[in-house]
Amino acid sequence: MDYEKEEFEPVNHSRFDNQIVMISYLSTLVTTFIIPVILWVMKKDEDRETGEALADVLNFSISYTIYLFVSGILTVVLIGFITTPIIGLLMIIFSIIGAVKSYNGERYVAPLTIKFLK
Repeated sequence: MDYEKEEFEPVNHSRFDNQIVMISYLSTLVTTFIIPVILWVMKKDEDRETGEALADVLNFSISYTIYLFVSGILTVVLIGFITTPIIGLLMIIFSIIGAVKSYNGERYVAPLTIKFLK
């Protein structure tokens, strides 16, 4: 398996689609994966690149929701009190980075993201 960082070409779609992906990243801060699911279902068949970018956002939001859930369970053994704020902070940082990159037309896959959707 190759663990090197993936490099993506700038995405060649409209500014409107860039804004949809940006909104999807920012919505993960409020609704975790609800709005990314809705946007992905609406846009996945219209444009392949936009659908793939929205799938990346959805993979990110599902992955970090799972990490937060497991970390919340780990509060029983006290380690969760350390990991939960760290995961929450990473989710905020990666959401903002993803929003900025998608607005600029770049594709972004956050670290530690599990690929549920292709």
